[in-house]
Amino acid sequence: MLQRKIHQFHLVCWHDNFLSLPLLVDGESVGALLLEVEHGMVEREYIEEQMLLVRDLLASALTRQIRAEETIDARQRAEASERATKEFVAMINHELRTPLNGLLGNAELLASTSLDSHQQQFLSNLVHSGELLRVIINDLLDFSKISAGVMALIVAPFDWHDLEKVMLGIFTPKATEKAIQFVIEQRTVIPQCLMGDQERISQILVNLIGNAIKFTHTGMVKLVVSYTDDGLEFQVQDTGVGIPSSALATLFDPFVQADRSTKRHYEGSGLGLAICHNLVSLMKGQLDCQSVENVGSTFRVLLPLRRGSKPVKRNNKSGQLNERLKPLSELKVLVVDDIRMNQIIVQEMLKKFGIMPDTSFTGLEALQAVEGNRYDLIFMDCRMPEMDGFEATERLRSLGYGMPIIAITAGTTLEERKRCIVCGMNDILTKPYTAADLEKMIRKWVR
Repeated sequence: MLQRKIHQFHLVCWHDNFLSLPLLVDGESVGALLLEVEHGMVEREYIEEQMLLVRDLLASALTRQIRAEETIDARQRAEASERATKEFVAMINHELRTPLNGLLGNAELLASTSLDSHQQQFLSNLVHSGELLRVIINDLLDFSKISAGVMALIVAPFDWHDLEKVMLGIFTPKATEKAIQFVIEQRTVIPQCLMGDQERISQILVNLIGNAIKFTHTGMVKLVVSYTDDGLEFQVQDTGVGIPSSALATLFDPFVQADRSTKRHYEGSGLGLAICHNLVSLMKGQLDCQSVENVGSTFRVLLPLRRGSKPVKRNNKSGQLNERLKPLSELKVLVVDDIRMNQIIVQEMLKKFGIMPDTSFTGLEALQAVEGNRYDLIFMDCRMPEMDGFEATERLRSLGYGMPIIAITAGTTLEERKRCIVCGMNDILTKPYTAADLEKMIRKWVR
């Protein structure tokens, strides 16, 4: 005989000597607990109470198992999404930087030819557009990495004073062009060695100081620096056009510019300040802005950078690097790249130094070239058909080739850079590059 009743809001079902209890997870039945009971042994009420406890324990265990499986599945989906994002960023990075390298490289080569004033103006416009495109590409790629949560900071000892010198070298000429001043003021003693991601801190400075100079037409731009127990604080102050109060609330939002009208006076992607804000957040710091329209703006950055325990290595022989280097024209260089345009650019740039390089289209061709020649240095593209630069470098090292191999790559991800070093490459030259970059790399590595 079938008997049913509601017990503690759950259906309890008896069929002769069999007790049936549904197993519920999140209010839904996922199974049943069955029990056979001998007549007259124990009161049914007591059996029901005890079995409800057992049922609840089983349901709780099932719930935990389901949650664990859901968590694992969600983590696997997140990891797959992160991998896909990294691969997409790397692919877009390569596809954008490669043609940009062709554009800027050919523009540099064209600048060394005989041009009339009109042609020089056209070339200047071309270079300006290319450099602006480079900045926009860098901003887009950085923002995509930040948004995907794959932006990694590289914390290492660095010298703040060297960074100040770099800023002066970059922005003093730009300020002079606009007949304004750019000065750096230290309000406290700044430790020689700090721990932080120098490249990203430099990026923040370049963005903020560059914006200040762009929007300042009279007066000055000042970088004010101090160090306290809270860390390093720097302020970028300007006497520029200022920012409307209505724009301050969204100033650090992506793709937002204070000058939003169709009559924009200033170029840019609208990502610079958003990237700065995100980088400062990654460093557990603070970024804020105070501004008065037609008076000026102050951007304040506080970074909790601790003092470095290791002294920063200084290169006291800068300008005397590799004094024993034989004349560049006597060097034998191999350029490995599957794109003929890139080969021509490197060839023509190296010709400026009297170097007539050999060329190969694939890693396999590079192996064959090394068999019959002794090269002082190899410029190796990373992505090529048949055999890429990574495999070619590994093979060359296994065969005993010990001369410098320099990666030429459009990739800027940390993973690709690590891969370059792990496979045996000595250094990395990122596209787009200049003839000066090639010369610097040669002088750095060739003995």
